Amino acid sequence: MTLNDLIYRFVRPLGGLQIAKFLARRHPRILMYHRIASNSAQGALDVDTFRHQMQTIKQELSPISLEDLMTAHERGAVPDNAVVITFDDGYADFYDYAFPVLREEGMPCTLFVTTGFVNGDLWLWPDRLRFCADQTTCNHVSFPEIKKEFSVSENRHEVWNTLADHCLELPDKEKNSFIQRVADRFQVTLPTSAPSQYKGLSWDQVREISRAGIEIGSHSVSHPILTSLDPDELQRELVVSRETIESELVQTVRAFCYPNGQPIDFNERVKSAVRAAGYKFALAAYPARYPLNDFWAINRYPANYSNAMFEKTVFGFTYLRLQNDVS
Repeated sequence: MTLNDLIYRFVRPLGGLQIAKFLARRHPRILMYHRIASNSAQGALDVDTFRHQMQTIKQELSPISLEDLMTAHERGAVPDNAVVITFDDGYADFYDYAFPVLREEGMPCTLFVTTGFVNGDLWLWPDRLRFCADQTTCNHVSFPEIKKEFSVSENRHEVWNTLADHCLELPDKEKNSFIQRVADRFQVTLPTSAPSQYKGLSWDQVREISRAGIEIGSHSVSHPILTSLDPDELQRELVVSRETIESELVQTVRAFCYPNGQPIDFNERVKSAVRAAGYKFALAAYPARYPLNDFWAINRYPANYSNAMFEKTVFGFTYLRLQNDVS
C-alpha cells in the first residue's frame, strides 16, 4: 500500500473527499474510458459501476464538454471542479451501454472514433491478440522474439498482456506480422472482420450519438503508432480520418486523440502534423500536473474500475499527489 493510499483511507471518513475537492478545484479532470459491458468483462467497466461514476460526477462536480472546457480555458473562466468524459476507439458497446447512461444522466461526452474500425475495414490489434489467447487450444507456446514460453491455459489474460506489451514497441507492419505469427503458433484462424464481442460502431449509430449531443473526434484511421509512420502515412491517418467523420456527420471535427497516447507515441513532428491536418487540439492518455498547458498534448486520467481509485481521481487526490510527488 502506498503512502497516498494510506492518506486516502485515513482522511476519507473525516471529510477528506470534500477537502481534496476544494484543494483541487482549479484543476480540470479529463477522464478516458474505452469499453463498457453488462458485467466485469476483461478490458471493460461494468455498466452499473459506470452509471454510479456518472451520478457521482453529476452530483459532486461540474461535468462539462471538452469543447466547452477548451473555450472556457481560452477565456480564463474554467468552472471549479470541471470534469470531462471521453471515450476512445468507437466500440459498439458504447452505443449499447455507455450512451444510454450518458443520455439518462444528461452527461456531456466526447467520443474519439477510429474510422477504419467504424467502417468495418479492420479490428483493433489488441483484440486480435486477445482472440488468439482466448481461442487457442495449445498449452505450451514459445516466442523467441520476446524470450518467453507460455503455459497458456494457466493465465490467458497474462499471456495477452505480455504479447500486447511487446506489440506496443513495434512499428505497424512488424506488429501485424507478429500478430499473424501469434495466430499461427496458437493454431488460431483470425477472422477478417471483428467478431461480435470486438466489433465497432456503425456510422448510423455514430450519427445518432452525434445528434444526441455527443462530440465526435478523430482517433486516426487504423490506430497505428504515429511516430513510426512516414510523412505520407501520417498525413493519411490524420486527414482521411477527419474528412471521413466530417463527410459522415456533416460537421467540423476539431479534436484528435493520439492512438495509445503515451509520451513515446507522439512527438513534435506528429504534433505539427496534427496541427497541419486541421485539428485545433489533441489529447494524450496520461495525467500531468497541468493538463491544458499544451493544446497538442492535453492530459487525461484513465478510467478506474475500483471505487477508491475513481474517487481519488475525480475528487483530486491523484492531482494532489502529482503536485506533491507523494508515492
